[in-house]
Amino acid sequence: MKLILKGTVQGVGFRPTVYRVAKSLGLKGYVKNKGGEVEVVIDRDPDIFLKKLEENLPPLAEIKDIERYQESVSKEEFKIVKSSHGEKESSTIPVDTALCEECLKEMKDEDDRRESYAFTNCTNCGARYSAIYSLPYDREKTTMKPFLMCEDCLEEYKDPIDRRFHAQTTSCPECGPEYTLYDENGNEIGGISDFVTLVEKGNIGVAKSWGGMHIICKLEKIPDLRDDYQRPQKPFAIMVRDLKTAKRYAKVEREDLFTGPRRPIMVFEKKDRNEKLLDYAATGLPTIGIMLPYTGFHHIFFEKSELDAIVMTSANLPGEPMIIDNNEAFDLPFEYFLLHNRKIANRVDDSLVRTHGQDAFIIRRSRGYVPSALKFEEGEIMAAGADKSGCFALSTDGLLYASQYLGDLKSYDATKFYEKTANHLMSLLGIEDISTVAVDLHPKYQSRRLGLDFAEKFNAETQEVQHHWAHGASLLLEHDLEEIITIAVDGTGYGEDGNSWGGEVLYCDKTQYERLNHLESFPLLGGEKAVRDPERLVFAIQRKKGFEGNYFDEKQKNVFDKMMDESVKTTSFGRLLDAVSAGLDVCKDRTYEGEPAMKLENLLIKGRSIKKYEVEITKDKIKTLDPFVNMMKDDGSRKNRAASYIESVSKAIAKAAIQASDKKGIDEIGISGGVSYNRPIVESIRSYLQNRGYELLVHKKVPNGDMGIPFGQAVIASAYNEN
Repeated sequence: MKLILKGTVQGVGFRPTVYRVAKSLGLKGYVKNKGGEVEVVIDRDPDIFLKKLEENLPPLAEIKDIERYQESVSKEEFKIVKSSHGEKESSTIPVDTALCEECLKEMKDEDDRRESYAFTNCTNCGARYSAIYSLPYDREKTTMKPFLMCEDCLEEYKDPIDRRFHAQTTSCPECGPEYTLYDENGNEIGGISDFVTLVEKGNIGVAKSWGGMHIICKLEKIPDLRDDYQRPQKPFAIMVRDLKTAKRYAKVEREDLFTGPRRPIMVFEKKDRNEKLLDYAATGLPTIGIMLPYTGFHHIFFEKSELDAIVMTSANLPGEPMIIDNNEAFDLPFEYFLLHNRKIANRVDDSLVRTHGQDAFIIRRSRGYVPSALKFEEGEIMAAGADKSGCFALSTDGLLYASQYLGDLKSYDATKFYEKTANHLMSLLGIEDISTVAVDLHPKYQSRRLGLDFAEKFNAETQEVQHHWAHGASLLLEHDLEEIITIAVDGTGYGEDGNSWGGEVLYCDKTQYERLNHLESFPLLGGEKAVRDPERLVFAIQRKKGFEGNYFDEKQKNVFDKMMDESVKTTSFGRLLDAVSAGLDVCKDRTYEGEPAMKLENLLIKGRSIKKYEVEITKDKIKTLDPFVNMMKDDGSRKNRAASYIESVSKAIAKAAIQASDKKGIDEIGISGGVSYNRPIVESIRSYLQNRGYELLVHKKVPNGDMGIPFGQAVIASAYNEN
């Protein structure tokens, strides 16, 4: 009997496990990689074998499909044979995962030959996607190709009982990669221990990891880092020694995910918002991004250091992708560089997740998540995504794969990273043709241009998809629905009327959408300039409602008055949050994406909804501007005014969604878009719906924000293909 096993079956110790199970049952035959699949031939009925295999799968392995064929078997002892190429190299490619406990135990054992060796790993852990050039997953097709195994490693590699049996990235201090510390001139000055000492003394350094490089310093040096790195307000992620330390700093939720093999940065509520060091890292925010060590180097750092927390933020030049090349690291404005001599095949940033109780909302889907796939329709589709938090998706063999986080598609290097990653992932998945490319409506999106370029290359059909419809369709995919009422709330999305949407109540299915209601619009004075200067938003709302505010001098007011009718209009909840933030003197100068709204959340958490700012709902409009002006005129506390107004708006959106549900006869109501990361807003909407017998559907596997857009685009493109 021949079995073709598909799923996460390469790079995770799958073949060695097959070997051990087969030997334990006394079977004859063989196992081998075949393209992106694993082929197993055995001499007896497979049911007992498959049952035992499922019971003994390695932690990272997953069987998603099994094909069976009748085939005769020689009576030779069961063996692992050399890989061969199948007709198509497609597989669920393994993701990078944190070091396992067994490897950590070896690293801490003074008598073990891998004691304090930063590249310790086995079949159950370590770099995978970041190290893979192509499939099948064999050593010569990874970044470990230049490192020939020593006799000891080779013995482990060949021993079926050893957990490093056929572990393609295995190595030790005798034969594997190594770290070297350099000064800013490229001179060798030491190793990991010296780097730890420099950081403890207050120096800021760069260290190379699995999928890219990080900037590292102790928390007390963050003000200097902000000056050097020209990042005055944007939050920095921190890495802590262990779970106990994390709980000292923050209210840890979803401990299973935080300590699990994916090890994302997780955004938790600060335990003490007045803690100076935490405010250094996340200035003016109620939350802090924290992660645990996941590489050998991280564990060695904390073993050798007395620090219990350090800054661990992606190293990149402003507006550019994270650095992966050793030579480029020296372009950063720092003095010390801890670099290793293993190349990075695929740039992979740290993933970022925000918890809402038991909900875990993915903000940045990258290391540990990519390139795992979701079940999908047959066909080969490319979804080009959006420009903010760039990401694309590819479908093949009934699975949908989304790329890692590609950054904002503003620079030449970012677009080249997009193209390179798309071509590489197509190669890994064995995609040789694309039938349809889905793109956003926005005429100036780089993702649109890139998608159209791929459509031309493959002579593929193109499918334009409105931004917020894509958000709704991503919920359809995740919850396996045919239709849904979507509360689509974010900062911006190009509407079919040419305006900027972002506070929408939509009916969505896979072939159409209907805009049933939306927030009241107001002008974006100067377009993108109004986003960077949220006081313009306050001025525009007040002026539209005939209220004379205190912003700007007479000359500026006259200019803005002339712009009122000509400017693009927005219905965005994100922009409304920015206006509240600026109007209440929380954040008047946006230095990074989402800053005013994120800082406003502090007031929303602290405040109480004690005054109702009535928000009227008409047939197709949620009238939020008069209540905004009333809130601004009020003389109560800022936190209570903010909490009262935003709760009124949130409940009005929820009410409009129920009205839409009744109109369309659909019980399912979901929320998507960047504003749905805001905990107080989601809780207000959820509470309103639950009190009236409705459940709020939220994201669990697909990002809420623009990294979720390609998932929805792919759903819509696939449906059009079927029709």
